[in-house]
Amino acid sequence: MMTFDRLKLAHVPGDLLGGLTAAVVALPIALAFGVASGLGAPAGLYGAIACGILAALFGGTKAQVSGPTGPMTVVIAAMVSAHLGHPELIFATIILAGVCQIGFGLLKAGQLIEYIPYPVVSGFMSGIGIIIIILQLRPLVGLPGTGEVLGSLQSLPEAVQSANLQAFGLGLLCLVCIYVTPFITKRVPAALLALLVGTFVAAYFQLKVPTISQIPAGIPWPKIPWFSLNDWHVVITNALALATLGSIDSLLTSVVVDRLTKTKHDSNRELIGQGIGNFVAGLVGGLPGAGATMRSVINIKSGATTRLSGAAHGLLLLAVLLGLGPVAEKIPLACLAAILISVGVSIIDYRALRLIRKAPKEDVIVLVIVLLHTIFVDLIIAVIAGLAVASLLFAKKMSDTELMHVDPVSSMPEAYPVVESLPLEIQERTFVYSFHGPLFFGEVTNLEKLVEKGPKAKYIILHFANVHFADLSGAFALQEALGDWARAGIDVLAVKLSDPTKSTLAKLGIDFANSYDTVTDAIAHIAFGDVEPAVASDEPPVDHDM
Repeated sequence: MMTFDRLKLAHVPGDLLGGLTAAVVALPIALAFGVASGLGAPAGLYGAIACGILAALFGGTKAQVSGPTGPMTVVIAAMVSAHLGHPELIFATIILAGVCQIGFGLLKAGQLIEYIPYPVVSGFMSGIGIIIIILQLRPLVGLPGTGEVLGSLQSLPEAVQSANLQAFGLGLLCLVCIYVTPFITKRVPAALLALLVGTFVAAYFQLKVPTISQIPAGIPWPKIPWFSLNDWHVVITNALALATLGSIDSLLTSVVVDRLTKTKHDSNRELIGQGIGNFVAGLVGGLPGAGATMRSVINIKSGATTRLSGAAHGLLLLAVLLGLGPVAEKIPLACLAAILISVGVSIIDYRALRLIRKAPKEDVIVLVIVLLHTIFVDLIIAVIAGLAVASLLFAKKMSDTELMHVDPVSSMPEAYPVVESLPLEIQERTFVYSFHGPLFFGEVTNLEKLVEKGPKAKYIILHFANVHFADLSGAFALQEALGDWARAGIDVLAVKLSDPTKSTLAKLGIDFANSYDTVTDAIAHIAFGDVEPAVASDEPPVDHDM
């Protein structure tokens, strides 16, 4: 059950200062993401307010700031491009995405972020950064954006010929401000200074450049979007994509916040808070949001320590909406494009890209696959493809390292006295096969290799001491090996077969007539007792639970 932290007066000044600073940084970014999404600048501001306040109050990460982010905006931009004239589909998707995130939190799926390999995250984030840069090339030169990566790339020759040089010059001026300001002062947010300078220059010299459309005054009222049931598949698939990407984005930011504040976030509560924020954002016509790394870091470095700071950031943006809407309408789109290009550049994971030549080839393959799929195919497919390839390559690597080995029984020093009781011929034809990991699909190749060594064996002792579980592929491979050995007249004995593994194998039709606690006991049974071959059937295993 969620509980709210007690507010300590000593933390209030730092939290308010952090919230103010984060709001100043978030304002131009929220407006820029709103324009980039195709829903307009107000949608970015509405989303920043809803997610900023509610995710802070109900989330599980202290001092985290939430709002529109690159991955979420890219998904919405693709939806807007594909479903022009149907905003109800987009906002219904955002609402359902919030519901999905709340469901993720209630199902305690927050810990799953720990199992996503770094190459998948790196390739995904770098791909998002590249997408943002590509999509802002046309707005940077004063032309309407296409919302599609391939469309933007294909239209580059036309964009060069039709460029608005005044807009392009203004965009370059803003980029210079963004990258030069930190060398002069770190007290003024570079993006905000670029926005103010660019807007002032455009107004003073009366430049003919596209600007933000009208921003409605007042607080947006909640509205339930209605749409045809024929469009449910569009809403559901995109909502799952948004919920997944938003959860990954938020929890990665939570990890960064933990490192800076020396605290521990509650991942499941964080998902619930983000879900509530996105649910309301969809109701008021705002962009979906997630934990924003840059804004959260700035918030913390400005003195914030509690969730009050994130809520204060959202409330300050609300005050801006109520009082400065007419001023924001004069902001040139080229300035926002420049800000977003700088955001895209900052998202790219240069550390991983620099290590491509030195990194394991498996990790490089995964990173490249995710990167290309993110840019040219689909964000959620990119993550799924990356996880699938990473899992297969991991299984192959585990299999190639041969975490199991075959030893002649004569090499077992702990069983030496008993081994001496065996005839020399039997000693040479008795082998111990030791598993040093789970009996999973990566073991198939190793079991096949073992079968090839079978003809010279009379007895095979399977040592299961380190097998804590077995999956279907590993069990099938073991059953086929037992069948081959039985037909060759080879007797099989099992050692240290744990109850869970034994139960799993039994359900699949695999049973051992001879099972022992130690290798010495198994060898003693060969030397002094009657040994019956392991039960192995040529029939495929049957799952009795099905």
